[in-house]
Amino acid sequence: ASVFVLMVVSRPVGVAQPSLTWLGAFDGGTFSEAFSVSADGRVVAGFASNASAQPRAFRWTHAAGLSELAPLGGARSFAYGLSANGAAVVGAAQDAMGSFRPVRWTSGGAEAIPLPTGARNGVAYAASADGSVVAGQASYGGGVLRAFLWTQSGGTQDLGIPTGGAWSSGVALSANGAVVAATVGFGTAGQRAYRWTASGGWQDLSSDESLARGVSANGTTIVGQAADANGNYIAFRWHDSVGLELLGLPFGGDWSDALAVSENGSVVVGYAHTATGEEVAARWIEGVGWQNLNAEFASLLSPNSILTQARAITPDGRYIAGVGFNADTGRFEGWLLDTVPEPSAMTILGVGLALSLMRRRARR
Repeated sequence: ASVFVLMVVSRPVGVAQPSLTWLGAFDGGTFSEAFSVSADGRVVAGFASNASAQPRAFRWTHAAGLSELAPLGGARSFAYGLSANGAAVVGAAQDAMGSFRPVRWTSGGAEAIPLPTGARNGVAYAASADGSVVAGQASYGGGVLRAFLWTQSGGTQDLGIPTGGAWSSGVALSANGAVVAATVGFGTAGQRAYRWTASGGWQDLSSDESLARGVSANGTTIVGQAADANGNYIAFRWHDSVGLELLGLPFGGDWSDALAVSENGSVVVGYAHTATGEEVAARWIEGVGWQNLNAEFASLLSPNSILTQARAITPDGRYIAGVGFNADTGRFEGWLLDTVPEPSAMTILGVGLALSLMRRRARR
């Protein structure tokens, strides 16, 4: 008889671990802030102060660090949004006259986005996955704000204001550029979170005081902050098939805010107050609830360092970007957190073939 033995050996190879990267600051600068992250977690956009204490927009990569983005002729610039492919950064920059213009930065430099007719200033807050669509707000006389949408093919579109509203602001954009998360002001009646689509126009997401902050890449989920019946301000998640859901007040505090959401809507990031009033970066996971990122990733933080706000998350929920205090440098800085890396372990089948040939010889 022959006996074959199959041995299966599982061996992890180069298993990645969670990591935290502080983004630093420009030479002579005192702070940096991160606002957006590319889908693969390789690029971060935000702004940081320079040696003259002026805020300047940046694009950050592991290889190059902070790279200042070209100005529009003025002293100050701010980056808020980033295309999923990391190629386009959007924000606002002062022109030579000191007015703020919505701007898109690409490898070709800074491009001022045309303002809607009659607008005086503006800011771009978000970009589509490929950077060809941009959302933001433009300001008009009398302090009126209106959300706008710009496309490479069609130019700038004033999205107007819903009936009864006093102003509107487009704050986030779906990957295909078809869904805008916005906040609409109603004067003394406060403000409310809205959703705008080309096919359906304006959609009110809440009858109570609320703010829209972010939208999922597929456009189905919007997050932000809303007031409850007791006047507490609480993070919310809204889904087009479910409606608005308050996510609660974690850590014994009186405040929570949702700033960004993963593509499937199951992971939300933002910040919350603890029982002592401390502001901490937080993550909410469906079926799990709230997590204080400082507690979850304490091993990555030096003593007295703290993550205060989580502002952006990749569609798969793996990378988170935000701002906090870096005790090693003594300043507030943007950061990039790699939370739960996809396993790079390989299962190797080691086949040990044991061949034993036993012959029985017939004996008479």
